Amino acid sequence: MTLQDRMTNLKPYFRGIEMYNEAIMVKVSYPTNWKSYPSSDGRIKVAPGENEPNITFYYADSNDTTYEDIFDLVEETVKENKDVVLKLKLLKEKVEELKVLFSKMTYEELSTLSFTTSKPKKSKQKKSSQKKNKEETAVKEENIVDENNEEKTLKE
Repeated sequence: MTLQDRMTNLKPYFRGIEMYNEAIMVKVSYPTNWKSYPSSDGRIKVAPGENEPNITFYYADSNDTTYEDIFDLVEETVKENKDVVLKLKLLKEKVEELKVLFSKMTYEELSTLSFTTSKPKKSKQKKSSQKKNKEETAVKEENIVDENNEEKTLKE
């Protein structure tokens, strides 16, 4: 992917690139609650814009860092912040679901509440791995109590 492609992909956030003496800089604008961090190896630093609160500058010495390195960090930052936003949205949805449960169920019923997670299914798998997964997958049954206090069997 070219540098132009990367700038285009980051269009909602990307504001410009610059070279000042031996330093290279990338200017971005993030939503107010987003966080930005320097690179883990310390080569790329982050500075907030002085007069613009949502502006962030990524900068580094051009002798040991490239614009590609900076764009890698910016793309990673965007991805992580979007992930946080999605997680917060999901948390709010799940809290609302729990509020409904807590309003309808007794303490004894709620005390049996547990949480499980599973990995999302991959949309495209090779045929050999699909066959293997089908052979390894077993149907799991679990008895649950629904809102009307009726016991049901759940198949996963």
